[in-house]
Amino acid sequence: MLKSAITLRVLELMQDQSTAARTLVGHWVDIVLGDIASRGYLHSLQREEMTALREGSGTDMNTGRNYDLQLDTDKVFKVFLPAAGCDGILKKLSNDEYLEQMLQDGVLTKDLPRYYTVFGALTLRVHPVPSAEWAPAEPTNIQKLHVWKYRDITALAETDDLTEITVKATNMLMLGAYAFGARFDSFADYPATMQEYEKAVGRYFFQQSVDFDRPAQVQYRDL
Repeated sequence: MLKSAITLRVLELMQDQSTAARTLVGHWVDIVLGDIASRGYLHSLQREEMTALREGSGTDMNTGRNYDLQLDTDKVFKVFLPAAGCDGILKKLSNDEYLEQMLQDGVLTKDLPRYYTVFGALTLRVHPVPSAEWAPAEPTNIQKLHVWKYRDITALAETDDLTEITVKATNMLMLGAYAFGARFDSFADYPATMQEYEKAVGRYFFQQSVDFDRPAQVQYRDL
């Protein structure tokens, strides 16, 4: 469903099409979809960025190390350099692990990047910094650094399509909006409403994963 259609379905269930309701429901939908996305259920949010690597400097530790991610980035889950084959899959490190690895190897070391971390919100850092071999002046797509990420729900346009969400998800979205609202409105209601929401998420995405056309299994019998 388009993001605008998701909001419209919730408004129809509320029987309120006012501007105030539309604004409020828009925020609710973002919160609930963001929660569902954080569980890895919304693969339609996956996107790919490509960026040209820059050769490291012999004097500046940050040249060739830092790369800006696009503003709609929510979470990076894979970074790789196709030109390097399997060796080009970078290992993700925490900021502390990255710092230790960088200091251990030497901050000015130039080679095929093997590690990455996300510093702050939108800065991707690689180590080692690229050598000239891995940072050509006019790279092809396979010579660029590829970043697989999830988009931020709030950055989606109304015309963006979330293919995992269908009309059947309307009730789940309503339960989610009520559950997160109860967290701030009435703590007494929160445990029960969150439990109903969790059940709805489990039911909905279990149904999405079931292949109804798959032949039924039968017990093996040795005749």
